[in-house]
Amino acid sequence: MGRDNCFMMKRLIFPILALLLAGCSKDIDFEALEKSSAEDIFALGKTEMAAKNYTDAVKIFEELERLHPYSKLTADAQLAAGDCNYKAGKFIEASSSYEIFVKTHPIHSKVPYAVYMLGEINFEQMPIVSRDQEPTVLALQYFNELCTRFPTCEYVKDAKAKIAILENQIAAREVFVARYYQDRKNYAAAAGRLNSVIDNYSHTEHAPEAMHRLVECYTAMGFDDQARLVNEVLQSRHKGTSWAEYSRNLLSGTRNR
Repeated sequence: MGRDNCFMMKRLIFPILALLLAGCSKDIDFEALEKSSAEDIFALGKTEMAAKNYTDAVKIFEELERLHPYSKLTADAQLAAGDCNYKAGKFIEASSSYEIFVKTHPIHSKVPYAVYMLGEINFEQMPIVSRDQEPTVLALQYFNELCTRFPTCEYVKDAKAKIAILENQIAAREVFVARYYQDRKNYAAAAGRLNSVIDNYSHTEHAPEAMHRLVECYTAMGFDDQARLVNEVLQSRHKGTSWAEYSRNLLSGTRNR
């Protein structure tokens, strides 16, 4: 490469590096913040947030809370810190910020948003069916709280759509665990899980399977009357499913023995 080409490459690279470095985290002048108003500190935090310098923004918002605990912007700073941590993928820290906001400002107009975000954080961490479903349960609790306490807020429509997904996930988990017990001939434990699905999540896609497996469990335990009762409900609600057919065949074979 000739000298002129090298010179041109350097002219192109140096401005790009300058732009990249401008977006990197930098030391915060905390002494200057101590002399600043809550409004100026909040504006600085929002500037860092807009630049996606989320770690610096959180530190600035936390300083606002420390320096001006009685400012009307303290609540906004808590919420903004939660948003920064959420965008940075720091879900534990984000949840803490939103929880503090809800507890310290229970009648604030943005409480619905904070409750929604608590649900959203857990929703995004929903694990596969074979793993513990604590995030799923927590997300469902927060979204249900949102819909109950703030039924007209703008986040309810999305929350309700996600509640349906969460309930389906919990039902799937219960059936998964029931199958584990059933395979090991622990029919009583399996029946407990399956009844939970039928009692609480009968509207989900896993209800027909839960009913059929409950028929299997009751039949295995010799509870033929209970098995027939569950089958009647299964045939009434989900007659066209393969699960209903399995139960019909099972009980037909039982009667013919």
